[in-house]
Amino acid sequence: MKSLTALCLIFGLAIYYVNADCPDTEDVVWTLGDGCQVFRNKCYLIRANMVRKPGYTVTTKEECQKHCPEVCPAIHSPTTGNYKGHIREFVNSCLKRVHTCRTGETFL
Repeated sequence: MKSLTALCLIFGLAIYYVNADCPDTEDVVWTLGDGCQVFRNKCYLIRANMVRKPGYTVTTKEECQKHCPEVCPAIHSPTTGNYKGHIREFVNSCLKRVHTCRTGETFL
């Protein structure tokens, strides 16, 4: 009975995180999985891991940054990001990802 209750609790939390909006609070989480991935906070990581198998693995900033992309395609496909109220423009999403990987700035 206890395991059923625990399973229901975990399932309920999973549904909550998938359906809930994550707070804008910046508490950066560094992860590995297809290179270095940086999440604004644990809520965004949990949401990403709900639809990704295998999930991202939490690591240190230093270890993650060893896996930052070094080369991006020379494709002009502009994208923007809002960081602390400042809009940043990037030539493409790869360059935006490199910036996030190197600085830890996560965009809304």
